[in-house]
Amino acid sequence: MIVRSALRSDKPAIASLLYFERYVHRHLDWRAPLDWLERQPFVLLEKDRRIEGVLACPSDPPEIAWIRLFAVASSENLTSTWLPLWEFAYQMLQKQTPHPRFASLPLTLWFRSLVEMSAFHQTNEVVVLRWRAEPIRWVVDRNPMIKLRQMTIDDLPFVAKVDHQAFQTPWQVSLDGITAGFNQSALAMVAESPTGIVGYQICTASNNGGHLARLAVLPEWQHQGIGRTLVLDLQQQFFEQGYGQVTVNTQADNQASLFLYEKLGFKPTGEVYPLYEFP
Repeated sequence: MIVRSALRSDKPAIASLLYFERYVHRHLDWRAPLDWLERQPFVLLEKDRRIEGVLACPSDPPEIAWIRLFAVASSENLTSTWLPLWEFAYQMLQKQTPHPRFASLPLTLWFRSLVEMSAFHQTNEVVVLRWRAEPIRWVVDRNPMIKLRQMTIDDLPFVAKVDHQAFQTPWQVSLDGITAGFNQSALAMVAESPTGIVGYQICTASNNGGHLARLAVLPEWQHQGIGRTLVLDLQQQFFEQGYGQVTVNTQADNQASLFLYEKLGFKPTGEVYPLYEFP
């Protein structure tokens, strides 16, 4: 048995694990698992020159390493594959960062058991809310100093700065992550004051409807109706485009966010994803 870093030449074998095996954990992300192939730690377990397991958890942003991918061949034991991969990845990241911080959103019980085995502990939950599209009945008095406009590629560095100030670890998203979200967006807007961008939202869309993937306002501009204005705008735009619903994910303990969405007609779907962190 060999545990090693993945190479570009391993891509076909990793893809086979992803698409044909039963035990696969993918992080909820704008970026596909294979997009991380040249970012470390991205490690493999190999037997007789055959890849039997893979784990990817590169830091992005630098403050947090999400478990972005874990996959196991059906012929292998989950525990005996996870443990050497996790130990190898942890040691690798520890050389880069003295006290690395990891996070995971396990979507299955089998993966939840594995992270608990390695001393991850649950710190929060992500809840899913849904708005069934209907004519907008709510009115908000817009701050005359704030205007909404479509996000452009030149805005992305400033949007990333807003995100980093609006959220704490592990919820911050890097410039690379913001760029990936922008490239996949169906609707992306910024709220702009005379001094610059103070808030933004990024929405994606599919046949199932729209999804508010990201909403952030600078701390000093919060509680002034900017987030509400951004959400109302996207609700109106998605309704006019014929989407039947909009979903959003938020932390179970983010009372301000839950209150905002509830007031604008979003209701819990019952879907809950646990957040695990290490250490």
